[in-house]
Amino acid sequence: MIDRSKYKQYNLTQTKESGKIDSAFDYFIDTNDSEQIEDEFISNVKISGDYHDMMLKEDIEIAFQSAENEPVIIPNYETLEVMLVERGLTYDAIRVQTNIDDFIYNNLYSLDDRSEEYSNVIRFESGYRPAFPFVRDPGNYIDGDDYDEQVYQKQTYLEKLRERFEGNMIILNTNGELEVESLRMMIYGEWRPVAFATRDNGRAFPETTTLEYYNHIYGLELEYDATADWFDNDSVLNVMIDQGVITNLRDDGSNSPVWNDFNHYSFDEGGRRGIDNTDYVQLGRYQRYHDTTNNEVFNLEYMQPYEPAGSELYYNEYGGWQQVQ
Repeated sequence: MIDRSKYKQYNLTQTKESGKIDSAFDYFIDTNDSEQIEDEFISNVKISGDYHDMMLKEDIEIAFQSAENEPVIIPNYETLEVMLVERGLTYDAIRVQTNIDDFIYNNLYSLDDRSEEYSNVIRFESGYRPAFPFVRDPGNYIDGDDYDEQVYQKQTYLEKLRERFEGNMIILNTNGELEVESLRMMIYGEWRPVAFATRDNGRAFPETTTLEYYNHIYGLELEYDATADWFDNDSVLNVMIDQGVITNLRDDGSNSPVWNDFNHYSFDEGGRRGIDNTDYVQLGRYQRYHDTTNNEVFNLEYMQPYEPAGSELYYNEYGGWQQVQ
């Protein structure tokens, strides 16, 4: 007996329709015969080793197919990674061609090159990482004459020096006025003066405010007399030298390690005096350099898998010196 009181309780009504489902019914049949093709990246061979090296040597070809187009060849790894990232995919999404793929790579057209949209951030997000024995991205060195030497090269001595001195200061020695005339800070791998020449007689003076901000920014809490002349023992310059904040090379500049390993600018560049010398580390430029890099030039997550700290390729990710003026 059907308890019809439930109809009233839930405001339901009984219809006059009746019938039953065919006992032989198994599943619904889609009347749309068209096959839905998802975006797919298909390799002609199993990917093993370094993806970039394989594609540069044309040991591998990647085809792309979707509902909108027949299979086409992706022209280079830059275009491939742009396409992967814009779909939220990585290299793990690439499958190897099987017998269900009824196309031949030699007969496929090539997609337009999209390498202009490529960046080091896209490379990182695509999931590409150098594979042993590579320790660097071979794509960065393909045009060089010493490809094999570079792509397997761990951190070089110059890179170690850049890692240590970038954003930091040196002097040659403390003889005479060399504390000032040789005062340099490494910015983007070059030695720039932290001093300037006066207009009247060309005498060198340290850019004291830059030194003081350096002290405050890094919380060094140095004890110095801000009113002292630079040559006084308790000036910020000499206290920084005594405390090792400014590295004293104790050298004369002739074939001097560190000093001669990198390009130099002078406190009196080409006879330009005072603010006319745009090459010295005036306070405003130093502040903008710090704001741009946080004094951690080599601490870029999206660069670290491909280049060791100190690599010049990091500098390409920042505005150059002229852009921080």
